[in-house]
Amino acid sequence: MRKNTCRMAGLLTMLISVFFLIGGLYLGSAGLPDFVAPSCLAAGLILLAAGVVFYRVIKSD
Repeated sequence: MRKNTCRMAGLLTMLISVFFLIGGLYLGSAGLPDFVAPSCLAAGLILLAAGVVFYRVIKSD
């Protein structure tokens, strides 16, 4: 993939991860099952890590 494509994918992934993280932190008392909030939080952290990898680490010339 090109450098700009990797950066765009990284930015989009980090943007989506923010929504998962916020959902994981604030959905705890929304009347949902107990596994929803921790799984949203875990998905947000995984997406954040993947976004950082796409944005910073992958350098294709």
